[in-house]
Amino acid sequence: MSGMLRLEGLRKSYRGKGALRGLDLDVADNEIFALLGPTGAGKSSTLLASAGLIDLDAGRVHLAGRDVTDADPASRDVSIVFEGFNLLPVLDVKDNIAFALRSPAYREDDGEIARRVGRTAELLRISHLLDRDVGTLSGGERQRVAIARALVRRPKLFLLDEPLSALDLKLREGLRAELRDIHRRDRSTMLYATHDYHGAIAIADRIGIIDGGVVQQSGTIEEIFSLPANVLVGKLVGSPAMAFFDAAIADGHVAIKGSAQRMPVAGFGEVARAGGEGLVYGVWPEDIEITAAGTPGANAGSVYALDNRGFERAVQVETAAGSFRKVVPHTTSLKQGDACGFVLPATGGFLFDRATGRRLSQQDGSPA
Repeated sequence: MSGMLRLEGLRKSYRGKGALRGLDLDVADNEIFALLGPTGAGKSSTLLASAGLIDLDAGRVHLAGRDVTDADPASRDVSIVFEGFNLLPVLDVKDNIAFALRSPAYREDDGEIARRVGRTAELLRISHLLDRDVGTLSGGERQRVAIARALVRRPKLFLLDEPLSALDLKLREGLRAELRDIHRRDRSTMLYATHDYHGAIAIADRIGIIDGGVVQQSGTIEEIFSLPANVLVGKLVGSPAMAFFDAAIADGHVAIKGSAQRMPVAGFGEVARAGGEGLVYGVWPEDIEITAAGTPGANAGSVYALDNRGFERAVQVETAAGSFRKVVPHTTSLKQGDACGFVLPATGGFLFDRATGRRLSQQDGSPA
């Protein structure tokens, strides 16, 4: 795949506080790329920089092979949807959607405008709203109109900044499916910023984990799961997220604090550090087995909380080395405050440096 968007070393500070701190990112042509991170991670600043709506302190922006760092926003041919609706109250729904197609830069004839507005409204299931004033719409309807106004164009790149976060669960799921369908039909390129892990993996071809104004890791979700770059990545992906335990290396084994288990260090590949202290052992919760208290060979834990999820439950287990959450069948006989056991996998875990968070090893015997 050829590159549509390339960001190199982006830096941006607001009142002395760094929002982007040397951010690098590549988005391929015809892909949906999700930028996943918490509030304040730098997602919005990344999209604003891509659109040319903020002045960068440093770095370069390349769009479709052209350096557009100093180019006017109108010349970049991108379409952006913010979390807010940004609709024009003096126009009805139809004219809000058509607004960009009537601008001097992207002027289309009336027949083409009507065709595109009708098609986009149908895809987003708002055809029945076209003659309504935007002030009479619900929040979910307004968000659909805002998305339609962006999607009615055919820009080089769509920039979607938390476009679904204000909607209820069913609306979010429906609109994600519709965005995927629009992408499939038009082979468009989308950069989709979100704090919602489930939303990111549902819509994206690839994901970039952003925190602290830097992309920590990017790739398919399978690639990220198989080799998380650092502790931050483990905390931001998964549902529940990665489990972490205080660990050390002793006598050729990885020892978890308070754990009955000892795992041969050879199974973790080359550990790139001198000495064996100051380590964190990380493992995906799906690879942890919860057992009855006192099970031979199991580690000791206690149930801190239980959350019902319909046919499943999420259990939080407290241990001497740290806590973790895991989804279990609803029939699992655990109650808050119960003692329990847990067994860590012989393979599949990772060692991280406690001070830096960097992954030090991987399970297949190769160095990190």
